Amino acid sequence: MGILTDEMKQLIGQHRLGFVATVDRDGTPNLSPKGTIAVLDDNHILFGEIRSSNTVSNLQRNLSLEINVVNPLSRKGFRFKGAAQYIKRDSPAFDKLYPKIHQHFEQWGGLKERVRGVVVLKVQRALSITSPAYDIGVREEALLRHFGDHFQDIVHEKLTELTAVDFELVSFKLCPFVQRSVITLLQKQVKFRIRYVDLSAPPDWFLSLSPTKKVPLMVVDGDKVIFESAVINELIDELTPARLHPADPIQRARNRSWIEFGSNCLMDTLHMTTAATEEAFRNVVNANKTKLEILEAELGDGPFFNGADFSLVDAAYAPFFVRLGLIDHQLPVFDKEALPKVAQWSDRLLALPSVINSVVPDFPELYEDSIWKRQGYLAHVLPGADKRIPVQGRRY
Repeated sequence: MGILTDEMKQLIGQHRLGFVATVDRDGTPNLSPKGTIAVLDDNHILFGEIRSSNTVSNLQRNLSLEINVVNPLSRKGFRFKGAAQYIKRDSPAFDKLYPKIHQHFEQWGGLKERVRGVVVLKVQRALSITSPAYDIGVREEALLRHFGDHFQDIVHEKLTELTAVDFELVSFKLCPFVQRSVITLLQKQVKFRIRYVDLSAPPDWFLSLSPTKKVPLMVVDGDKVIFESAVINELIDELTPARLHPADPIQRARNRSWIEFGSNCLMDTLHMTTAATEEAFRNVVNANKTKLEILEAELGDGPFFNGADFSLVDAAYAPFFVRLGLIDHQLPVFDKEALPKVAQWSDRLLALPSVINSVVPDFPELYEDSIWKRQGYLAHVLPGADKRIPVQGRRY
């Protein structure tokens, strides 16, 4: 029976990165990371020599070698100690060994052509390594979660830095469609700027920038103009780490369908604020209720549309729930008891920092003011409506 157990082999196969210790000429330790660690058989470990001339030089004087391989998430691993042999490429010994190791060369991809030889360690002792955290009762599951999240944050930060894109949004303060993009950017922790325009008197720079003279717009890297909110959101997702759209093409297409459905829901909130009569208002509310019932039947256990993971669908519906909630504060339009899944989803989204911070601080007041200026049925049930200054005509 060999020294290497199945657990040891699995660890090496999964991680491949180990730290190799040899003895320098002056007797001091030399530690070198190797990303090509592999199992040869029950008693031998090898790694490819690519630019390890100092390690090879040390082995020519002293065959003693130790390799440490550790799972950085579970904080468990092994120390492998023994005597090593360097086998140079294009040697008879290498040619004899190659049939047993050729699969490892394939795993090394483009680096395989740069491998000058292999170091083979005959394992004489294998010792377990564990974190002191286990000594105080910390469970492996807790360490996996903690360090998994930790490394995920590091990767996200680095990828964001490496793939940095200059994003500038252009819209007006109450635009629900630009709010979708702001939510997406905040949720993905991507830096951006936003410029607000007054569409009743749009500045010349905006008119020359926007092909449709509409908002929202996204200006990428200072000179690339993108319009249409769904397109903008998908571009943000594609250009930044941690994709929010599902990887599966069918699921991705279904998400796009529900985003479009969400746009129809969002338009209902606009029509609630512009309906001229109570009857017209109730008709819009009932039409929206039907849509919410369709959503109720579609939603799972949550907390988000796709389950555990936030997606672009969630970013698309959050502005709708923001506005529906403000209208419901004036007149009942959202029966949460009849729609428990939709209510739970709405509450979860509205509590997210990315949603809370996606609008200007005085958004509720601005939204109420916009309702008044539209002079629909809803305007006349606002608090203090009888004391407000009348508005000539409607302003959309």
